[in-house]
Amino acid sequence: MAAEDTQAALASVAVRRVLWTLLVANLLVVAAKALVGWQAGSLAILGDAAHSLTDAVNNLVGVWLIRAAAKPPDREHPYGHAKLEPIGAFVVAALMGLLSYEIGREAALRLWSGTVAPVAPTPLTFAVMVGALIVNLWVVWHERRAGRRLGSAFLLADAQHTLSDVYVTLGVLAGLVGMRLGWAWLDPVIALVVVAAVGWGAYHVLMTAIDDLMDAAAVDGNALIALARQDLDVVDVLRVRSRGRGAYGFAELTLVFRHNDLRRAHATSDLLEERIRRAYGIAHVTIHLEPAEPAANAPNAGEVSV
Repeated sequence: MAAEDTQAALASVAVRRVLWTLLVANLLVVAAKALVGWQAGSLAILGDAAHSLTDAVNNLVGVWLIRAAAKPPDREHPYGHAKLEPIGAFVVAALMGLLSYEIGREAALRLWSGTVAPVAPTPLTFAVMVGALIVNLWVVWHERRAGRRLGSAFLLADAQHTLSDVYVTLGVLAGLVGMRLGWAWLDPVIALVVVAAVGWGAYHVLMTAIDDLMDAAAVDGNALIALARQDLDVVDVLRVRSRGRGAYGFAELTLVFRHNDLRRAHATSDLLEERIRRAYGIAHVTIHLEPAEPAANAPNAGEVSV
């Protein structure tokens, strides 16, 4: 197995370990929110619980997708199966959109009909929601940190989803204060705020997944050019391209090399590839070298590909 494939396999195991940990945390949050939401008769809290449930579902979907995405390249998929990750992000966005529709429809019906049931939040309701907020903040921090370190599009998308859960819970807590004062109409209004927050999060996840599927640049091209030109043997940079992240990241550079010596060219390309890997965490780096002044009669004339 190539070093890059080994790195991808290790990253997959690490991502799945993160997802299993988050699944436990999210299930605890769902149970707590659902219990106090049912006890208080609050649509906003129950909607927040449903939102947290999609976090747990996303974790399960992610475990399967990440495992499938880490399969080594084969004849039909020579670049591997990493594109399954942004497809998983599409699943996240779809679930968030469906949730927004269901909560929004119920809240609008309650407001339109004027049948707003009284909500009776207790100190336990507030305590549970604050506890859930703290857990969600930890989940966002942990998942974003792991997503950036491991180059996982799915973890980053799921962290954005959970961040919308944080905003939702903050809104629900603010609404509970009003409900405590007897403003029962505030419950479906806060539920609509929940819908807006979840919908915005779904849009962000969707656009990020589209960028991944369309191979948006992983690294600023000027930064790669500047790094390559640090080597005195590099005369010019003709082309740079990059896509993906981490173990599933690719970078390609075409450089003009000062010498025709094959060993020196190979050593230079190896050095630059390692610099790029360390600087940007991209596993797959390919450098194509062209001579600055090819001599037609020289035994090593012509371009050197490494």
